[in-house]
Amino acid sequence: MSLFLDEMFDQPRAVRDTVASYLDVRSEVEDLVERLIKGEFRRIVMTGMGNSYYALLPSWIRLNKAEFNVQMIETSELLYYMLDILKNSVTIVVSRSGETVEAVKMAEALPKSAFMVAVTDNSKSTLASKSNLVVPTKAGEEHLAASKSHLALLTALHMLSADFTRGDIDSEKEKLLKVADIIENYQRRVLDESKYIGEKLVKCNSIIIVSRGPTVSSAYTGALVMKEMAKIHCEGYSAAQFRHGPMEILGPTTGVIVMSGPKETRRLNVKMALDTIGYGSPTVLIDYGKEDRIENCMLIKIDEPPDSYTDALVELPPIYALTYHIALERGAPLKFIKTGKVTYVE
Repeated sequence: MSLFLDEMFDQPRAVRDTVASYLDVRSEVEDLVERLIKGEFRRIVMTGMGNSYYALLPSWIRLNKAEFNVQMIETSELLYYMLDILKNSVTIVVSRSGETVEAVKMAEALPKSAFMVAVTDNSKSTLASKSNLVVPTKAGEEHLAASKSHLALLTALHMLSADFTRGDIDSEKEKLLKVADIIENYQRRVLDESKYIGEKLVKCNSIIIVSRGPTVSSAYTGALVMKEMAKIHCEGYSAAQFRHGPMEILGPTTGVIVMSGPKETRRLNVKMALDTIGYGSPTVLIDYGKEDRIENCMLIKIDEPPDSYTDALVELPPIYALTYHIALERGAPLKFIKTGKVTYVE
């Protein structure tokens, strides 16, 4: 088995271990939440780069829905253009390695009045050492595209945002453990079933991945993984934004992967899949609905996620299986060539 698949199949374990590790620091999180609710901080700022930035989206939506003053900003932009907004803030910095150049510079430039929360897999990193609170993830050693580490980040942020919004943490824990079971149960089947889909998509010049709500996070991340590992042009979009112009590129050489997303907007995403088929694009639908067949659509069936916020975790792993098969068909080496696992250069 390849290293890429080894890391992919380790995703459920990373989710379970991250849930357990979060509970170890939860008392510190609760202290912070009390201070936040008392009004000690003006706002919450969530930041990261690459897939760490994309992982923030489900929690950012959840915190906004709970009426927090919360912003989600790329670390590079925050560092050079908006540093002043961090005064008297809770700043959540996400970096798997804790050594990404922008994250380290952010930690060094943070105003003294800010409270920094580091979400990282490396408790001995520069970022962790400069933080007020470390929320650990437990992906473990990872060499290729963020697969198990990304699901670990989503898991830790899910638990953190649940505590911020005073959710039932035992219920949230059970949801995430169910997510791990769902992924574990379908991974090998989806890997086998997606081989023929990869053979279809590899003929495309570009691939588009779309969804809505929290699952847009996984559309962005999936596109990044495709570029990194399969070396194919791939872009992630909000399905709604994709209708506002980019649909002009649809046709036989543009593949489309639609994640059905949260149940609130599933019908709109299924409609998107039907429309892209109509424009001649090879179309894949990752879906938990009852339909076993949609005409001219390549269907990847999964079990229904526990809720809208866990949908991003459940619908992302099939993208890794597709990436694997597309990379093999293209002769791509399934590793970093021009960049690297950690970005040290601005």
